Amino acid sequence: MSKLPLKVQVGIRDFWSKNEAPVQKALAALKETIGVETIIEPEWHLLLSELDGLYPDKSTFVPSIAGCVHSWCTALSTILDDSANEEWTDALLDHMKGRLRVFLEVYKGPQPALSWSGERTGFIISLPKEHVPSPWEMEPLFKSQSLACFDEKVAPATAMAHRSAPNDDWADVSLDAKTGKPELIDHSHNRTVSTVTADFERLPTCSILGRPDELLLKPPYHIAVYDRGTTLIEVHGSHSPSLQLLAEYLKKWCRVNHQDSRKPPGVEIKLHQSSFGLGLIYDRLTLSVENRYTTFTLSPMIVLSFIEGVLGYKSVIADGNSWKFRKDIEFRTSGY
Repeated sequence: MSKLPLKVQVGIRDFWSKNEAPVQKALAALKETIGVETIIEPEWHLLLSELDGLYPDKSTFVPSIAGCVHSWCTALSTILDDSANEEWTDALLDHMKGRLRVFLEVYKGPQPALSWSGERTGFIISLPKEHVPSPWEMEPLFKSQSLACFDEKVAPATAMAHRSAPNDDWADVSLDAKTGKPELIDHSHNRTVSTVTADFERLPTCSILGRPDELLLKPPYHIAVYDRGTTLIEVHGSHSPSLQLLAEYLKKWCRVNHQDSRKPPGVEIKLHQSSFGLGLIYDRLTLSVENRYTTFTLSPMIVLSFIEGVLGYKSVIADGNSWKFRKDIEFRTSGY
C-alpha cells in the first residue's frame, strides 16, 4: 500500500477496512443471510491505474468503489430475503461451493456489470471507466443481473437478463440516454419493455461526493437575481463560470464616472468568493453605485437579458424584485 497516494491509503483504512465502514456492515449482514463469509480483496493498485483519471480528488476513489460493492450487497440481500427466489438461492449455493468470492475488474462499458465466473467460482463486478452511478441506480441493476447470472442463455459479459421480461424472453439492461436510468430491452420485439426502478431513492454518502468546485460544474445550474433598489443588484449563482462571464461582460461595457476625478467605472462590479470548497469559486455578484459621486442608477434588465439570452437559463419564478432561473444543459469549460 506504500505506493498508493496518501488519500487512497486513508480511504482504504476509513471506508473499506474498518468494521464500522458501511461496506463492511453490508458484508456482515450478507453473511448472516447466506451463512458464509464473502471474500473480496480489491487490487487497489490495478484499479487505481485504470481509473486514476476519473478521480482527480483521490479521497473519493475508495468510497466510490466501496459504495458500488455496498449496492451489490444490498441487491443480493434483497434477493435472498425474498421467498420467491428460493430456486435462484439454491442455484447460488450449488455454484459457490461453500464460499462466496467477489472480484473487482474494470471494463469499457457505460455502467457497472455483474457476472458469474464458473472458473473463478465467484461474482465479477466490472466497474465502468466512468464515474460509478448512484446507489439507487446500481441496486436494481445488480439485482436484475444477479437473477440472470445462472441463465445459460445470457453471455457472461453482457448486462444480464431480467426474470420479469414479458413472455419469459430475456432482455438486456441498458441506460436510458435521456434519464440515465437502467431499462430493459426486449430483443424479441426490439423495444423497451420496462424501466428498472426502485420505489425509493438513497442519499449518497458524503465521502463519495466531489468538492464543490467540481460538483457545481454539473447541471442543474441555478441563478437568482435580487433588485435592492436603484443602487444595488445582487446575483446569486451555483455555476461560478456563469457569474464570471457576466461580470467580465458588464465590466467591459460599463461607463466611466466622469464626475469623480479618479474616473472609476460608474458601477462597482464585484465577484464574491464562496465560503465552501478548495478552488476559486464565486457564488455571488454585486452591482452597486454610490449616490455621493454619481447620478448612475441600476436596472436589472441587462442582467436578466444576459442570463436568458446569452447563458440560456430558463425563468422559473419571478416577482416584483427577484427572479430565479435554471439551466439543465451542461456548460463546457472550453466555451469560456
